[in-house]
Order: sequence, then C-alpha cells, then structure tokens
Amino acid sequence: MRKKFTKCHFDFDNLPWLTSPRKQLELEAVALGFINIGPNEGYTFTHTHRQQEEVYMVIKGEGLLQLDDELLPIAEGDVVRVSHDTRRALKAEGRGLFVICCGGVDHGFPKNPNARYLIDDGVPDYDDIPSWYKGDQEVVERNSRLKQRLAKPGKKK
Repeated sequence: MRKKFTKCHFDFDNLPWLTSPRKQLELEAVALGFINIGPNEGYTFTHTHRQQEEVYMVIKGEGLLQLDDELLPIAEGDVVRVSHDTRRALKAEGRGLFVICCGGVDHGFPKNPNARYLIDDGVPDYDDIPSWYKGDQEVVERNSRLKQRLAKPGKKK
C-alpha cells in the first residue's frame, strides 16, 4: 500500500545547481526541481518541453528569466508560469538565485522509468545561447561538448 505522504528535508542554502526530489518524495504526478544559481551565473542554453508547463517560484535572490527573446526581471516572491513551447533560461544576479520549479502534464510520464526527473520531456537547444552568454566562446564550446555527448549512439536526442 502506498504511503499517505512523504516528508523530506533539504538544506536550501547548500544545494547544488539543480536538485530533483523525485525519488526522495516518491513523486508520481508532480515534477519538482530546486534551482540554486550562484551570483552572476546562469543557464548556458535554453530549453523547451514537449508537453510540460512549468511554474517558477523565486524564493531567494533576483535575476533574469529569458522567455523566447524577452528578458523578464525576477525577484523574491515572483511566480511565473511558462508554456511548454516557450524557450527559457535562468540567470542569477547580485547574491544569487534560488527558484523552485514545478511542472505538470496530463499523464504518461516519465517515459523512462529510470529518469532522474518525473517529466522527462525536456528539449535542450545547445545552439540557442541566452543573451547573457552571447559571444562567450567558453560557453559555446561547453554547449558543443554537451550536444556531442547527447548525440552519441544509444542516446536519445
């Protein structure tokens, strides 16, 4: 019999860049991610989803949320809904940024039962570099390596 609830504790001040509590919380219908970005750092590429709508809740700090070609300033207390097909990326400013991201779809996820995330429909675009990293050759090279690693035989594109 399935438990009625699952409780976990996370030290939000000391989390890595991205944490999925899927397994610890035994999530079955809610996708959840803790995003902890250091000062003046940010995603190096945008992404969309095949179906997943996401809500970004800013818990600490301030930064920018790139949505397609628009830069949206975000700060503590802001909550932003993003459609599945909108290109998105986050950047921290000042003292850093801590965001909780929650997503959902109708049904049918994860496609891969061993997936790290509950909703495994992300579509990274390693060639679409957010405005804060435009022209940064190191980021271009890093994204190129990620893209090549993803394109290896046996890996899903």
